[in-house]
Amino acid sequence: MRRLAIPVLSLSLLVGCASQESSDRGSAEASTTAPAPRPDSPSPAASPGKDDYTFRLPIAAFSYTDAEYEVIGSAEQVLARDCMKGFGLTYRPAGNSTPPKSEDRRYGITDLEGARRHGYRVPPQPDAPKAELTEDQIKVLYGKRSLDKEAEDRTKLEYGGKEIPDEGCLGKAILDFRKPYEYPAGSAAASRIAGESYDASLKDPKVRAVFEKWSSCMKRSGYDYASPMAAMEAPSFLAGEVSATERKTAVADITCKRNTGLLETWFEAESAIQKAMMKKDAAALRKLDELHGKKVNAARKILAEA
Repeated sequence: MRRLAIPVLSLSLLVGCASQESSDRGSAEASTTAPAPRPDSPSPAASPGKDDYTFRLPIAAFSYTDAEYEVIGSAEQVLARDCMKGFGLTYRPAGNSTPPKSEDRRYGITDLEGARRHGYRVPPQPDAPKAELTEDQIKVLYGKRSLDKEAEDRTKLEYGGKEIPDEGCLGKAILDFRKPYEYPAGSAAASRIAGESYDASLKDPKVRAVFEKWSSCMKRSGYDYASPMAAMEAPSFLAGEVSATERKTAVADITCKRNTGLLETWFEAESAIQKAMMKKDAAALRKLDELHGKKVNAARKILAEA
């Protein structure tokens, strides 16, 4: 499985790069149980299956595998640990958990069992493991992110007479490790391809034709939607409790996708579009891929010397 290395564009489009740790400010303020580092990009936990369309697209090759992502995250934790040692503090993060299986929604919902239970809603996800930390550890690890918003700008953090980085030891570790391998031009090219290929696919004749077939199939079940996006974004399906109507609509949606071959038709059309776009940015993408490889190798070296 790959963790996509480009920014979020829209619902179910490709997702952001680089193992950026996200912390819950409220948890850090209210409790000595700090959130464990979490990936910034959800992806299926196993190798991409037939319904993991985002991760099977050509542009997904310019991203990290789950194993590489794990190596990078672990290396960042080592750097954060070493920073904490400089303050005379120990730090042992919670063990990494296997990322939960999450449905790829680039082309709408695809999980029939999930539709029967949750309609168009994203199924609840398990809580990430937490590291038990003291208030001092939280302060040094998270820096100003451990403060309330009003105190951020006016507070200079210190511990043991030593100034704490604004980002905390963890944020500094992530930013410092990432910097040598940043390549904005390559990331921008990959991001643009991911977004523009999706938009272009909506205008593809084969995709438009299969949308019409899907819509006709839905009408035979009593539902009037022009496209899978229109069904998924229906206002009554975005708030409140999941209704029986929503569940039935979602099941019909997926059934019609399967009966018309919509998903594979759409995927094949967008894949062709991406391949053509990637030829124009081949040099930038090649450099991006090279830097990804160097970053992973650097992370492995940090772990080997830890």
